[in-house]
Amino acid sequence: MLKDSKACAILLTILIAVISGSDASECVLSQSCLPARVQSIEIEGEAPFSVACDSETAGIGWTVIQRRTDGSVDFFRNWSEYAEGFGTPDGEYWMGLQKLNKLTNNQRNELYIKLVDQNDEVRYARYDNFVIGSEEDKFQLVSTGQYSGDAGDSLRKHTGKPFSTKDQDNDSHAKANCAKALKGGWWYFHCADSNLNGFSFDCQMEKSNKLERNGCIYWNHWHGRSYSMKSVQMMIRPFEAENPT
Repeated sequence: MLKDSKACAILLTILIAVISGSDASECVLSQSCLPARVQSIEIEGEAPFSVACDSETAGIGWTVIQRRTDGSVDFFRNWSEYAEGFGTPDGEYWMGLQKLNKLTNNQRNELYIKLVDQNDEVRYARYDNFVIGSEEDKFQLVSTGQYSGDAGDSLRKHTGKPFSTKDQDNDSHAKANCAKALKGGWWYFHCADSNLNGFSFDCQMEKSNKLERNGCIYWNHWHGRSYSMKSVQMMIRPFEAENPT
């Protein structure tokens, strides 16, 4: 986090020059020199809503779109709930696919995924062009862009895939509803290289059903599919915030 007030003022001036509109940019402009906080933002077609802004994890001005910490919120939800969003910004949370579609199509956004394992080791995956399609396109994961990080790329295989929930099976698995099997909602194929909206924080034990065992909150390139993360946070930020033109 930036602490020098002069440096903050200079950076804020640059950000105002390259970012316009009131959406995820609000977190950038309000968070340039501030710790994490809840911020109200507006996007076209939506009533003002609160989001958590994060300027401590990976630089200034990230908007939290998903958070898993303690299992207090049920993520085994139906299509309409994933479309609308659920939870609270300062706790376990899913922003909602309708809002994500509008935010990620308004301007170029990068995605940052923070993963914490059961031993409190922290790793991340970062993508420089995160885009979600419309509901007509089943909220397809249109783009992730270029990957960087130390957790491995467990989102690439999901690119181009529609979102699926327990009551709307859009995956390509011939015999299973991946959302039901993994007890979550995600851009499943057959089934998943990552499952950050899975059902269980404690799923390292053996299960007779492979798909049920894979219902962990997992990131395949780090610990595999039978290991659940201790916590997860997904955030987006306008790409220009760190890459002004």
